[in-house]
Amino acid sequence: MEEELQRIGLTKQEAKVYLNTLKLGVAKASNIAQKSQIKREASYYILKALQEKGFISEVIKSGVKYYNAIPPKRILGIIEEEKQKKKEAIKDLIPQLEELQKIAITQPKIEVYEGEQGFKTAISKVTEKPNQLIYAYVPEKLLEVVPYFNVQFRLKRKEKKVKIHVISDDTKQMRELKKNDKKELREMRFNDAIMKNRESAMYILPDALLIVKGNKKEQIGVYIKEPETAKLQKNIFEQIWKLSKS
Repeated sequence: MEEELQRIGLTKQEAKVYLNTLKLGVAKASNIAQKSQIKREASYYILKALQEKGFISEVIKSGVKYYNAIPPKRILGIIEEEKQKKKEAIKDLIPQLEELQKIAITQPKIEVYEGEQGFKTAISKVTEKPNQLIYAYVPEKLLEVVPYFNVQFRLKRKEKKVKIHVISDDTKQMRELKKNDKKELREMRFNDAIMKNRESAMYILPDALLIVKGNKKEQIGVYIKEPETAKLQKNIFEQIWKLSKS
């Protein structure tokens, strides 16, 4: 029985004292302590704890304090009352907990791709979701890494109706590419101050960043899914876009 009482919230000693008080009926603390095989001083603390939990009541007879265990059926009522108190407490606490959750730092999802196939897989992230607008810094040098794939990528992007705003370096090749902007759902501007002689590109998606670097020796792609960082980079891109030439 002690174990069952412990399951509903009593300590081992509290369960023992309650059961022995139940057996004794109305009894003094000294009798309860003796029956429970605990020190008399300790019994006062345990009896007080049981009173606070509603398992023990006290009566005064001729100036002497006696203790009485509540009827066992009353325990069900205590449990229900305790459950209701907990429900009310957590109900009031939930809005505060939800506010804490909002400010929690979430771990970004990071994926790294290497080699030519990894490079292609990384770039394909751009066209995973159709009908969106993305922003990108793309230098001419990167287009030279896997030229045939760049053509396939542009066709796939057009098929998925993924529009793109691109900032690049001002070169003959990129100017030629710009002529097809309307047909390829692209708008390109030029900014040599930040793009000249670069080998890395950045694609800013609605909820993620894709950074790719490529040359004849190495190709690498890093995908970072973190919405707040993506929004920040989008805002920065828009400011640089205004300063870039058509």
